This record gives sequence, structure tokens and C-alpha cells, in this order.
Amino acid sequence: MKILIVEDEQHLAEGLRFNLELEDYETEIAPDGKIALEKLANQSFDAIVLDVMLPEINGFEVARTLRSNENFTPIL
Repeated sequence: MKILIVEDEQHLAEGLRFNLELEDYETEIAPDGKIALEKLANQSFDAIVLDVMLPEINGFEVARTLRSNENFTPIL
């Protein structure tokens, strides 16, 4: 299972990555909403851990954009 972590605070993103990878999940990190949308346009993920307060594009807008593009990947 591949999870995209969208978090601008590096220590939080790395902590999430560490714990998810201990459970055998594959992870990628996007430090802002713009990079998250770029990754989601080019790759498939099984789930997204999405922060709300992000630089560039906030988490609510990322979620709206995904749904309007008919991407129904589960978001936490």
C-alpha cells in the first residue's frame, strides 16, 4: 500500500513516514499542496494523509481539486 503524506513541517512528515514504513507501507512526502497535486497527477496512491494548513495550496483546496478531477483516493 502506497501512502502520500502531505505535510509542510518536516519533523511531522518524517515521523509519519517512519511509523508507516514500520508497518510496511510505502510512503512519499509532499511538503506543500502544489507538489502534492503534481505527485497525484503522475502517480497512484492508496491513501493520502493531508494537512490542512499548507503553503502554496491549502489542504481543503487539494481535496476539492482531487474530487473535481474524479480522484477518490481516501483522505485522512
